[in-house]
Amino acid sequence: TPSRTRGGRVRGTMRGQRPLPPDETSVLDAVGGEIVAIVSPVSICMMCCVFLVRLLRVDGEDATANVRGGIASAAYQEESSDSTAVRAGGAVLNSVVFVLFITCATFGIFFLFKHNCTRLIWGYMGLSGLLIFGVLGAVIGMETCQALDIPLDMLTFSLWTYNFSVVGVGVTFFGKTFGAPLVVKQGFLIFIGVVVAFYFTRIPEWTTWTLLVAMALYDIVAVLAPGGPLRVLVELAQERDEEIPALVYEAAPAARGARRGGGGVLESVMASRAGPPRTAGAAAGAAGGSGTPDYGAADADAETKPLIRGGDRDRGADRDGDGDGAETSRVERDADDADDADAFALPDAIKLGLGDFIFYSVLVGRAAMHDLFTMFACYFAVIQGLIATLLMLGFAKKALPALPISIAAGVVAYVGSRFFLEPVTQQAAARLVVF
Repeated sequence: TPSRTRGGRVRGTMRGQRPLPPDETSVLDAVGGEIVAIVSPVSICMMCCVFLVRLLRVDGEDATANVRGGIASAAYQEESSDSTAVRAGGAVLNSVVFVLFITCATFGIFFLFKHNCTRLIWGYMGLSGLLIFGVLGAVIGMETCQALDIPLDMLTFSLWTYNFSVVGVGVTFFGKTFGAPLVVKQGFLIFIGVVVAFYFTRIPEWTTWTLLVAMALYDIVAVLAPGGPLRVLVELAQERDEEIPALVYEAAPAARGARRGGGGVLESVMASRAGPPRTAGAAAGAAGGSGTPDYGAADADAETKPLIRGGDRDRGADRDGDGDGAETSRVERDADDADDADAFALPDAIKLGLGDFIFYSVLVGRAAMHDLFTMFACYFAVIQGLIATLLMLGFAKKALPALPISIAAGVVAYVGSRFFLEPVTQQAAARLVVF
């Protein structure tokens, strides 16, 4: 829908950009709903993880039970008697092994997807989900019932676990077959994120923080670098116009019948690349090739029509014999198109990989083991980083990694709160000093 600028010129919106409604006067007014729709589930996941950490924590140096074994501690098992240098070196080694494992797993999914083994991928993921729901989730449920003194017999608990696991796997991994509402799938995805994040908080502290930094760096390379595992997977899905076999949280259902191959990727925020309106020939040529979903809801015919009725103005100027007016109209139209290309626009449905939920929650959960003051500092830092990523997404209009900014902000908030701000506030409170 065209809009009129302050100078009286008629401007059109680029294909994919949603114009500001009349009652919305800023970018935040227009996209605030989309941001809240993705920030709210992330906050719920983090707060649930913090609740479990505070409820099920055990006494010890790390205020938690360290997990023995597993890929996160495959190369080094941290001991309380180890020196700081040994812990740091072992944590780096564990992080390298974990990142290599994730990279190999992602490339494995890519090759299976390339050779049309999608059913095998979903079958493996469904089995993994069944273990998360039926084993890890059941253990957390038992510990929670014991911590809260909830009387529950084993038979009833087993039946509940069985039903919850079967329905969770069906809705999460085979949602199209079950036809479950989107909100139900969102709930199960948040549950998976909470369970996995809670178990990650039980790995040693040095390994946890090193692993978070390593995953943030990996996210940059995997999404932005040419040949990155996530990038090639997304490009292949776009070429085939298929959905990526991954656990992705969808904030809102797509408002258009557009292709969904690039709608979301593992551990990254996705957005389409906006471009100029295609002609009929270009649209037909791109039908069988690579592409990305459009931002706005528009049919194929609407995309081939000019959004700015500059031609009418030109013809009117020619009829009046004013050639300079037609030339000025063209210049103004070109300037408007250049402005629209740089305008802010978010996709209709923002999708966030479940891995981002997990690592956000791990960071905040680990901070909660120290105290709630540090936890809230890290929580707000992570949320600010996520919002900054979403705002960058609106301008970049391409895939952006969701971990780097939030993890960097969270780590800085943790170090600053625990080692700098907290000692000052404690000394001030002890001396009854109020700022």
